[in-house]
Amino acid sequence: MQTDPLLDKQTVFVIDDDEAVRESIAALVDIRGLPVETFASGEDFLSFYSGVAPGCVVTDLRIEQGMTGLELQVALRERGCEIPVIVISAYANVSNAVQAMHNGAITLLEKNCSSDELWKAIIEALATDSDRRAASQQNRTLLERFEQLKPDELIVMQGVIEGQLNKGIAKELSISLRTVETRRHNVLEKVGVSSVPELVRLFVELEQVLGQSPGKYLMDRANSEQ
Repeated sequence: MQTDPLLDKQTVFVIDDDEAVRESIAALVDIRGLPVETFASGEDFLSFYSGVAPGCVVTDLRIEQGMTGLELQVALRERGCEIPVIVISAYANVSNAVQAMHNGAITLLEKNCSSDELWKAIIEALATDSDRRAASQQNRTLLERFEQLKPDELIVMQGVIEGQLNKGIAKELSISLRTVETRRHNVLEKVGVSSVPELVRLFVELEQVLGQSPGKYLMDRANSEQ
């Protein structure tokens, strides 16, 4: 069966202490042409999982030995792993559902749910994983563009972003107008934009990515590489 290219190389990780359940879910995934790995406990999965492999997790809520599905969610979050998690349970209730969703689960399903319901949840989880990874790559690319700038270019960029004219920047920095123009050109070229409004827009996006003003971060990094 042909699979969606969006899902290529993604793996479904199944965690349940019931071997029959593991095999049933694994068969559901395998017959649709996706890689699947199974584990009897959350601890076994955490020992195996690198934290970066694409895919999703399908975990039982109650596991007789070791951590619960909810505790696995917490452990993944503490490791900085954003892999989407689907929680399944024979004992689903409002409290468990709220906690699972609070921990970031895609959904909580009852163990007697249909194959179609489970597969739909898996598809949603894998799509979420793809979206997160694409956004993460976009953020890395944006940061890398600004990280090309040298300290003197960053200083000129800051003046440009603040709306200063080239003459004003040159006077403030005690450098020639030609030097300012050259550095300004370099900034636009390295960041990959053709206008100041575009530069400002990307700078604001970078601030959102970093969660802080990019100026100090970029300057500290540029100086450390000198």
